[in-house]
Amino acid sequence: MAVAQEETESMPPVEAPATEMPADAQPTETADQDPRLASLPAEKQEAVKAWPPATQDYFWSLSDERKELFWRLSDPDKVRLSELPEEQQASAWAQIESMKAPSQV
Repeated sequence: MAVAQEETESMPPVEAPATEMPADAQPTETADQDPRLASLPAEKQEAVKAWPPATQDYFWSLSDERKELFWRLSDPDKVRLSELPEEQQASAWAQIESMKAPSQV
């Protein structure tokens, strides 16, 4: 047993497997297959696909009203908003929603 332990200790560390997917492997769901995308016009589908995955996830978590407001933001602002901590997102949404409210005359 001591010999087996010595052999194990002298073996080089095993390298982590490559993160690249084999050519024949398919992801479980591509962006093109996301049923939520089908509800959007083609130009918006392409815009969503261009966002980072975290921003896409954030967008899909929004209410319909907030999704409409989200479209009015620039892409860099969309990404920044999606990366904010929840407290700061709430504050940002308060500002965004106050700007869209019609003035009461």
